[in-house]
Formats: sequence, C-alpha cells, structure tokens
Amino acid sequence: MDRNSALRRRKDILQMLGFHGLAPRFHWSHEVDQTIVFDAWDHQWQRDDKGARIRYPLRTNGAHYNLAESKQNPRAGHSRWQCHVDMVIGGQRTPRAIVPVANDPNAKPNRGAKGWRPLVIDGHIEVEDGQIWFCVDGETPL
Repeated sequence: MDRNSALRRRKDILQMLGFHGLAPRFHWSHEVDQTIVFDAWDHQWQRDDKGARIRYPLRTNGAHYNLAESKQNPRAGHSRWQCHVDMVIGGQRTPRAIVPVANDPNAKPNRGAKGWRPLVIDGHIEVEDGQIWFCVDGETPL
C-alpha cells in the first residue's frame, strides 16, 4: 500500500481533535482546548534507527523555528508558532503534533503538503542547549 494513500486534509484531522475554527495556511500551530497542536513535518522529525519518531524541533538555533530569525523577519506563521511554544513552555497548554507530508521535502522553501497523516502525537517538551524539542510519548492513529 502506498504510504500516502491514507493522507487526510488538515481540516479533517483538526476536527477529529475538536478544532472547528478556521485554520489558514499560515497557521502552523493551533489552540485546541488545553493543547497546542503543532504541524510537525514528517521529514523533519528526528528518528531512531528503526525509523520511529523521537523528537521534533519547536525552537532552535538553526535554520528551522529560530526565535531570533522570527523576530528579525516577522511572519505570521513564525510569530504564532513561537507564541504557542511560549504557552507550552509556561505550562499554559500541553503539546501535541499532527504530521503533514511535504509535496517535495527537499524544496527550499517547502511548497506545501500532499496531506496529513491520520495520527496525533502526544509528547512533552525538553530543553537542550537552549533549544526546545517536542519529544514523543505516544502516537495514536485517528
């Protein structure tokens, strides 16, 4: 079976999680009750040697989700994401992730998603060398 055959629309995945508002393209994170649901690109996860997802960058010193860069070049998606990371760090919300699959994972910049995997990932936050990581506690198929 093709890995992408079961992909769904983000709107459908968010509705299954209880989100019924509008989620524009530039929203990469979403408030759903007491959680923040992050769009965590399938190709950007760090994985173990068996391919299982281990952790995802929420705030880094590198190319992705860089706080300094988001302040120097503010864009709606980056600013919203960083605000949501702050809410999770501050204990105001718990983190979850949904997983979009890129049209072309090697494109710079990413040119959109084929769809979202029908699963939700629960986890916790870890700080390492000033970087914030979403670490997997479990995956639940939807």
